[in-house]
Amino acid sequence: MVIITALTLDVSLSAIGVGLLLPALGVYFIYVEDRRKISPEDRINSTYRTALVERFDTPLRYTSLASLFVYQAITLYFAIDLSATSQTVLALLIAQLPLVFVYTYDYSKRYPLIDSAYVAVVWAVLISFPIFLTTAHRVTVSTVAVFVAWFAIIFAGVESRNVSDVAGDNEVNRTTVASILGPKRTGYLGLALKVSGLSIIYGLGGALPALLTGLYLLYLSLFRELTQSITPPREYSPDD
Repeated sequence: MVIITALTLDVSLSAIGVGLLLPALGVYFIYVEDRRKISPEDRINSTYRTALVERFDTPLRYTSLASLFVYQAITLYFAIDLSATSQTVLALLIAQLPLVFVYTYDYSKRYPLIDSAYVAVVWAVLISFPIFLTTAHRVTVSTVAVFVAWFAIIFAGVESRNVSDVAGDNEVNRTTVASILGPKRTGYLGLALKVSGLSIIYGLGGALPALLTGLYLLYLSLFRELTQSITPPREYSPDD
């Protein structure tokens, strides 16, 4: 996603350097810590995954902390070289977004629209962050447009995953956009958002970043299909 953004905005990948790793490190920390905080709906919607998370809780905890440490170290490395102290402070504050998200996301789940929007905003910020941290690129109409494109694509992805979790979400009284609209209309909404995001990227960056975005979405779709089609040979428990 960072590479696609850089191509769309005509930013040199070599200038970003190791900053390309920042979103992956931040998202890994968020994803693992969120999975480790097992919710009631997780036990209903994802029993197999929940058992695996409980079984491997210790290595997951250590790898997520290691990811956070490297993420913060890379941010500090670039932030101290920024031209103004205010920019350094702002960069270090933005870098705490994964920590803020981990400890506030559960609260956002109380609201059917806010939780997906929250995920989309955080992911879009993390995608954009390395470019502003490592290069002289600043906020322009184009950067805002790319941010909106990723927001739309990520929001669509969150809600499309919520479709398969409707039963468990309803059982614990958690309302989502998917549970309100139903599978078909949620599918139409997701398609419209993804096409809109792709169109923005194509309009700004041309065919290559749009093609890479399409391939990336197909890649994610393929692995979702594989995950959903695999039936575990047996149920695991944390004591196995």
